[in-house]
Amino acid sequence: MAAPTGSSTSWFGSLAGATGRVPTRLASAMAYLMLALFGVLELRAVGGISSVPLYYLLPLAILAWFGSRRSAVLASGAAFLATLALALWRGSPASSSAGVVLARLITFGVMALTARGLGLARLMLDFVYQGPAWRAVQKPVRVGARLLVLPFLGTEPPPTDTSLGPDAVPLYIEPGMAFGTASHPTTRMCLELVEHHVRAGSTVLDVGCGTGILAIAAAKLGAGRVQAIDIDSGAIQVARRNLAHNKVTGTVTLAQGSIDVLNARDPLRQLDARNGSSDAGPRPTGGPFDLILANLLTGVIVELLQAGLPQLLGREGVLIASGIRSSELESARAAILAARLHPDQVLDQDGWCAVAATKRSVER
Repeated sequence: MAAPTGSSTSWFGSLAGATGRVPTRLASAMAYLMLALFGVLELRAVGGISSVPLYYLLPLAILAWFGSRRSAVLASGAAFLATLALALWRGSPASSSAGVVLARLITFGVMALTARGLGLARLMLDFVYQGPAWRAVQKPVRVGARLLVLPFLGTEPPPTDTSLGPDAVPLYIEPGMAFGTASHPTTRMCLELVEHHVRAGSTVLDVGCGTGILAIAAAKLGAGRVQAIDIDSGAIQVARRNLAHNKVTGTVTLAQGSIDVLNARDPLRQLDARNGSSDAGPRPTGGPFDLILANLLTGVIVELLQAGLPQLLGREGVLIASGIRSSELESARAAILAARLHPDQVLDQDGWCAVAATKRSVER
């Protein structure tokens, strides 16, 4: 899943931030006050109550967004019952007719569904911009011995923090929906293995680069050339910005697609990491690579192994595969062995596994 790019990202981020700046209790109190006010106005209305009371939609939307879906749905039900009781109490033929009652019932049903939808939308924004994935990059995250993932919102140049230490390698990552912000154990384990295996001048392939965090780490740890690919155009956009933040666009090349784009002849499919033009900068190459990174899911990793990913490794090359559930480790290990790679190292964290497998120089 990739982040929305350009102005849409800023718009959604601003919306999520705005809801965080308004106290929930204050917004909910205002919504309840509006509901009570509309009820009083209906009680005092001379011409009878409305059969389609859409004016209740505003307070219910406020409750759903700033409060909870449950409170909004309960409020919509309470408003319906109260106004229905009012209609029956008045005994007005127009107000108590079956048609009017049915119309009000449908109206409040639609409002309840709307409130539920708004509540779900708020939860999604909270998860992306205010939840665990967002909070994880609001403070530095230390990974391994040297890597330090730092939040960067793209509004100003990355800071030069001399307090990080002489050996620290900062990774400035822009939060968003693209996978890879060190908030998930699969990314953290990959970073640890990258730090262990990358060497000065190494050639690296990052398959499914997401935010580009692994490619950036490899480049900053001394890799000579890094190729990053992803099938999601949104992820490519996020990765491009992160490459610029970390000043590694000269080392890392981006391309949209899977491993089939390596050595592709069609120039329209090439995306340069610096400016996104189809004909500028180095084009993807097919290896061989000293290190291949695949922070994906088990099924995708197995498919790539069968599609020729090991052939892109050089002699004694290392494949780092992550995104493997602990329950799927044995099937992943079997696929790695079938590809004539030897799993030398396995990391396990919170039900997820990462494997470092070596391509032996002498294959049987």
